[in-house]
Amino acid sequence: MNELQIVSLEKTEISSWDFESIKAELAQALSVYKNMVYTDESIKSAKDDKAVLAKVKKLIEDQRKAYKAKCLAPYDAIEPQVKEIVGMVEEQRVLIDNVVKDYTERQKREKEEDVRKYYDKKAFVLGDMAEPLFSKLLDPKWLNASTSKSKYEEGIQEAITKAKSDLDAIHAINSPFVETLIEKYVETLSVDEAKAKHDELVMAANKAGLNQTGATSEIVEKNSIPVVSNDTDGIVIKIHANQNQMNQICDFMQAIGVAYEIQ
Repeated sequence: MNELQIVSLEKTEISSWDFESIKAELAQALSVYKNMVYTDESIKSAKDDKAVLAKVKKLIEDQRKAYKAKCLAPYDAIEPQVKEIVGMVEEQRVLIDNVVKDYTERQKREKEEDVRKYYDKKAFVLGDMAEPLFSKLLDPKWLNASTSKSKYEEGIQEAITKAKSDLDAIHAINSPFVETLIEKYVETLSVDEAKAKHDELVMAANKAGLNQTGATSEIVEKNSIPVVSNDTDGIVIKIHANQNQMNQICDFMQAIGVAYEIQ
């Protein structure tokens, strides 16, 4: 690549380069390659040109790296000392931060006790659902120091009122699977999710040719392992499930007409 005649960049520091002149010279020299066509017969020429361009690139990159190292040298000399004094400050900051965090957490726990007392006082309208719904209805903002007593009491009352309305709406469905629907609501705080669960179970019952009450054997407690009876002798199965899953399994067995008993 004899056409590429650029100044001796190796002998001059990059800070003194005339970049406009260098770019103009490179553009002219590189233009030779734009219309160059390499064939199998001229592959050696292609390799030679590639090597020349790689050499020029390396020369420029080496100069850039050397200049960068030179510029960073003063910074590199003081960086460890700066980090050391920052570490001294940070060590003390962390100690104080832990004290502040401990105080904040204790304040939140105390406030949560006050919130719970007020909730228990007002949540009697939720009946047995008051306990499982507390953690779901609890708004973390109520525990902030900036939230006044009147504000969180207002929030609690609104949450209880809405939950009561939602539970009434679910009971109004008159679903034979109401316990499962209530569990779905406690899990999601969504009436729509509960209704969707009802529709799912009713569809299963309809596919099995049953009415919505389910042609099943006597309904029994759901917190035991059931023995499924498909005929006189029955088939014994052992189910490993949590309480919510067990309730859903029992509901589904009711929906499809499986007779079962608890032992």
